[in-house]
Amino acid sequence: MDNMSHRYDADLLPARSFGYRLWMLRHIWTRRLEAVLAPTGLTHMQFFLLRALEHCAGTQPSQTSLSDLLQVDRMTVSKVVRTLEARGLLTRTTHPGDPRANVVELSEAGRELVEEATELAFAEQDGFFGRLGIERRAEFSAMLDELLAPTSCGGDR
Repeated sequence: MDNMSHRYDADLLPARSFGYRLWMLRHIWTRRLEAVLAPTGLTHMQFFLLRALEHCAGTQPSQTSLSDLLQVDRMTVSKVVRTLEARGLLTRTTHPGDPRANVVELSEAGRELVEEATELAFAEQDGFFGRLGIERRAEFSAMLDELLAPTSCGGDR
Protein backbone atom coordinates (compact mmCIF):
# COMPACT_ATOMS: atom_id res chain seq x y z
CA MET A 1 0.00 0.00 0.00
CA ASP A 2 1.48 3.37 -0.96
CA ASN A 3 1.58 6.38 1.36
CA MET A 4 -1.27 8.18 -0.42
CA SER A 5 -3.68 5.24 -0.04
CA HIS A 6 -2.71 4.87 3.62
CA ARG A 7 -3.39 8.58 4.24
CA TYR A 8 -6.85 8.35 2.71
CA ASP A 9 -7.64 5.20 4.70
CA ALA A 10 -6.64 6.96 7.93
CA ASP A 11 -8.68 10.06 7.02
CA LEU A 12 -11.79 7.90 6.62
CA LEU A 13 -11.63 6.90 10.26
CA PRO A 14 -14.23 9.02 12.10
CA ALA A 15 -11.73 10.32 14.63
CA ARG A 16 -9.51 11.69 11.84
CA SER A 17 -11.93 12.50 9.04
CA PHE A 18 -12.40 16.25 8.66
CA GLY A 19 -15.80 15.77 7.04
CA TYR A 20 -17.01 13.47 9.79
CA ARG A 21 -15.81 15.85 12.52
CA LEU A 22 -17.57 18.73 10.76
CA TRP A 23 -20.74 16.64 10.56
CA MET A 24 -20.43 15.85 14.29
CA LEU A 25 -19.90 19.54 15.11
CA ARG A 26 -23.05 20.41 13.18
CA HIS A 27 -25.07 17.81 15.07
CA ILE A 28 -23.67 18.79 18.45
CA TRP A 29 -24.40 22.45 17.73
CA THR A 30 -27.92 21.67 16.46
CA ARG A 31 -28.71 19.63 19.60
CA ARG A 32 -27.44 22.43 21.85
CA LEU A 33 -29.40 25.05 19.94
CA GLU A 34 -32.57 22.94 19.99
CA ALA A 35 -32.19 22.46 23.75
CA VAL A 36 -31.77 26.17 24.46
CA LEU A 37 -34.69 27.03 22.15
CA ALA A 38 -37.01 24.41 23.71
CA PRO A 39 -38.72 26.90 26.08
CA THR A 40 -39.72 28.99 23.04
CA GLY A 41 -41.23 26.01 21.23
CA LEU A 42 -39.03 26.71 18.19
CA THR A 43 -36.86 24.28 16.27
CA HIS A 44 -33.54 25.50 14.92
CA MET A 45 -35.01 25.74 11.41
CA GLN A 46 -38.01 27.76 12.64
CA PHE A 47 -35.63 30.03 14.53
CA PHE A 48 -33.43 30.66 11.50
CA LEU A 49 -36.46 31.34 9.31
CA LEU A 50 -37.78 33.89 11.82
CA ARG A 51 -34.30 35.47 12.01
CA ALA A 52 -34.22 35.67 8.21
CA LEU A 53 -37.61 37.40 8.24
CA GLU A 54 -36.35 39.84 10.86
CA HIS A 55 -33.32 40.53 8.63
CA CYS A 56 -35.56 41.08 5.59
CA ALA A 57 -38.06 43.36 7.36
CA GLY A 58 -39.54 45.91 4.98
CA THR A 59 -38.46 44.09 1.81
CA GLN A 60 -41.54 41.90 1.19
CA PRO A 61 -39.63 38.60 1.14
CA SER A 62 -41.27 35.68 -0.63
CA GLN A 63 -41.01 32.06 0.45
CA THR A 64 -38.69 31.53 -2.53
CA SER A 65 -36.39 34.38 -1.52
CA LEU A 66 -36.30 33.00 2.04
CA SER A 67 -35.42 29.58 0.64
CA ASP A 68 -32.60 31.13 -1.38
CA LEU A 69 -31.35 33.21 1.57
CA LEU A 70 -31.31 30.24 3.95
CA GLN A 71 -30.16 27.83 1.21
CA VAL A 72 -32.87 25.39 2.24
CA ASP A 73 -35.14 23.60 -0.20
CA ARG A 74 -38.46 25.29 -0.95
CA MET A 75 -40.59 22.45 0.40
CA THR A 76 -38.90 22.69 3.80
CA VAL A 77 -39.42 26.46 3.88
CA SER A 78 -43.06 26.01 2.88
CA LYS A 79 -43.67 23.51 5.71
CA VAL A 80 -41.93 25.70 8.28
CA VAL A 81 -43.83 28.80 7.12
CA ARG A 82 -47.14 26.94 7.45
CA THR A 83 -46.25 25.79 10.96
CA LEU A 84 -45.20 29.29 12.05
CA GLU A 85 -48.28 30.82 10.45
CA ALA A 86 -50.50 28.40 12.37
CA ARG A 87 -48.79 29.56 15.58
CA GLY A 88 -49.49 33.19 14.67
CA LEU A 89 -45.79 34.05 14.38
CA LEU A 90 -45.93 35.21 10.78
CA THR A 91 -48.37 36.13 8.05
CA ARG A 92 -48.54 35.28 4.36
CA THR A 93 -50.18 37.50 1.78
CA THR A 94 -50.18 37.47 -1.99
CA HIS A 95 -47.15 39.24 -3.39
CA PRO A 96 -48.25 42.48 -5.09
CA GLY A 97 -45.89 41.95 -8.03
CA ASP A 98 -46.45 38.21 -8.49
CA PRO A 99 -49.81 36.59 -7.69
CA ARG A 100 -48.10 33.15 -7.63
CA ALA A 101 -45.85 34.19 -4.71
CA ASN A 102 -46.52 34.90 -1.06
CA VAL A 103 -45.04 37.75 0.96
CA VAL A 104 -44.02 36.45 4.38
CA GLU A 105 -43.81 38.83 7.34
CA LEU A 106 -43.30 38.52 11.06
CA SER A 107 -46.33 39.14 13.25
CA GLU A 108 -45.95 41.08 16.49
CA ALA A 109 -45.92 37.77 18.38
CA GLY A 110 -43.23 36.54 15.99
CA ARG A 111 -41.10 39.62 16.60
CA GLU A 112 -41.34 39.17 20.34
CA LEU A 113 -40.54 35.46 20.18
CA VAL A 114 -37.59 35.85 17.80
CA GLU A 115 -36.15 38.52 20.11
CA GLU A 116 -36.39 36.15 23.09
CA ALA A 117 -35.04 33.20 21.08
CA THR A 118 -32.16 35.29 19.70
CA GLU A 119 -30.98 36.17 23.19
CA LEU A 120 -31.02 32.49 24.17
CA ALA A 121 -29.31 31.34 20.96
CA PHE A 122 -26.55 33.95 21.06
CA ALA A 123 -25.80 33.25 24.71
CA GLU A 124 -25.44 29.55 23.85
CA GLN A 125 -23.38 30.39 20.77
CA ASP A 126 -21.04 32.58 22.79
CA GLY A 127 -20.65 29.86 25.41
CA PHE A 128 -20.04 27.06 22.92
CA PHE A 129 -17.81 28.81 20.40
CA GLY A 130 -16.31 31.17 22.97
CA ARG A 131 -13.97 28.35 24.00
CA LEU A 132 -11.97 29.22 20.89
CA GLY A 133 -11.19 32.70 22.18
CA ILE A 134 -11.76 35.91 20.26
CA GLU A 135 -8.96 35.58 17.70
CA ARG A 136 -9.43 31.90 16.90
CA ARG A 137 -13.20 32.32 16.71
CA ALA A 138 -12.77 35.16 14.20
CA GLU A 139 -10.33 33.01 12.24
CA PHE A 140 -12.73 30.04 12.28
CA SER A 141 -15.56 32.33 11.18
CA ALA A 142 -13.45 33.60 8.27
CA MET A 143 -12.66 30.02 7.26
CA LEU A 144 -16.37 29.14 7.33
CA ASP A 145 -17.11 32.18 5.15
CA GLU A 146 -14.47 31.02 2.69
CA LEU A 147 -15.84 27.48 2.55
CA LEU A 148 -19.44 28.66 2.27
CA ALA A 149 -18.75 31.19 -0.51
CA PRO A 150 -20.26 30.27 -3.87
CA THR A 151 -17.83 28.67 -6.27
CA SER A 152 -16.98 30.21 -9.61
CA CYS A 153 -18.87 27.44 -11.41
CA GLY A 154 -22.42 28.72 -11.25
CA GLY A 155 -22.78 29.53 -7.58
CA ASP A 156 -23.13 26.01 -6.21
CA ARG A 157 -21.31 25.30 -3.01
